[in-house]
Amino acid sequence: MKPIKLAITLIGCAGLVTMFTGCASIICGKQQSVSIDSKPGGAEVLVYDSNGEIIFQNTTPCVAKLNRKTSDYESADYVVLIRKEGFAPVQVPLTGKLNRAYLANFLNVIGFAIDPITGALWTLSPDEVSPKLESEQASFFGNQKGILICLKEQVPQDLVPYLRPFNN
Repeated sequence: MKPIKLAITLIGCAGLVTMFTGCASIICGKQQSVSIDSKPGGAEVLVYDSNGEIIFQNTTPCVAKLNRKTSDYESADYVVLIRKEGFAPVQVPLTGKLNRAYLANFLNVIGFAIDPITGALWTLSPDEVSPKLESEQASFFGNQKGILICLKEQVPQDLVPYLRPFNN
């Protein structure tokens, strides 16, 4: 009788273990940590949600813990704004995509219902943000080709003798 009881206990434990495997809620959780850095460091980081509200503010390097879902159980989308004085600001979108851990729920029917509720159905991409900041002057002049002409309403009279006529 003892071997039969042992076999039933082992089968029951194996069934419980199978029930919790593949559940993205257990493996990944309802929030995702997104690593944010910049070159050079010390830049201000603002993370905006899909409503345009700031939900995270810090300086680089930092880690933002962001919800994977919205209140409507849809994938969460964010915009990361990185800015530093003297450098052009950088915006990086974070979009929710289907979490591959959710697909492992074929072993666990319960996970198909729980993961969308907790938000673990989604994963934010990219999971790391690390842009190289460009100087404001470099970003302005970097796209220009040819000659830069600066117009002024009136040329000071003391500079007139130094001006050369423009010839083609």
